[in-house]
Amino acid sequence: MAATRLALSMDESVVERARRLAEARNTSISKLFVSFVCIMEQQADADWQDLPPLTKKALGLAKGCASPDWDYRTELAAELAGKYGES
Repeated sequence: MAATRLALSMDESVVERARRLAEARNTSISKLFVSFVCIMEQQADADWQDLPPLTKKALGLAKGCASPDWDYRTELAAELAGKYGES
């Protein structure tokens, strides 16, 4: 995969901290940034996996991923019935 250049703007103090961190880890700032992005992506995936099914559905709906016939009331009733039993 070909590398693409990316220019970032930040305080000089952050640049210096990044340099020290990269040096301590025996790597480059670029590789440090790649590691950071990968870790953040994994964390986001893990956070998504830890969500309850109803919350996942609601977030999907907010993103426009839910089917047009999806009704939150039906989903909520099913979740509550599963959690507390039929009444």
